[in-house]
Amino acid sequence: MPKNNLAQQFLIVIVMMILAFYFQEIAGSQVIQKALPAWPFVLTLYFSVSSRFFFSVFSAFIVGLIQDTLMSIPTLGLHAGIYVLAAFVIIVSRMQFKYLSLMSQTLVVGALVFVKILAVMLYESFFYSPPSHLWDFLSIPFSMLFWIVLRYFFLIFSKKYR
Repeated sequence: MPKNNLAQQFLIVIVMMILAFYFQEIAGSQVIQKALPAWPFVLTLYFSVSSRFFFSVFSAFIVGLIQDTLMSIPTLGLHAGIYVLAAFVIIVSRMQFKYLSLMSQTLVVGALVFVKILAVMLYESFFYSPPSHLWDFLSIPFSMLFWIVLRYFFLIFSKKYR
């Protein structure tokens, strides 16, 4: 693969993550923000399926740290750990995951988003107990829909440039 192509792919990943963080943080209130799809998390899962091991784990860690910083979590590394574990689960089962139907992939992504939300809610309730909203779980179907849109977007994008 030419280096120019790798640079273009890296630039696309950076631009997509910047847009994901922008869409995640655009909401005015905390309740609406938590009900939005987990844009960075779903993109991290997608890039874990489609890229190499080291890049997937490293980018998941960096994206998680940025998410912790933007959400002002008192313990830096909560989202980073969750993102790295989810990326590792996807990487380990990459071959099976790639050949699942779109509906099965969507359900797996929904389950991973549910585990992420549950881990963050448990951490927050144990250590500094902010108000927990059931709106957080609304993020799961939105993230599942975002996965479908993301898959079709990159499918069209890859067919166009073959």
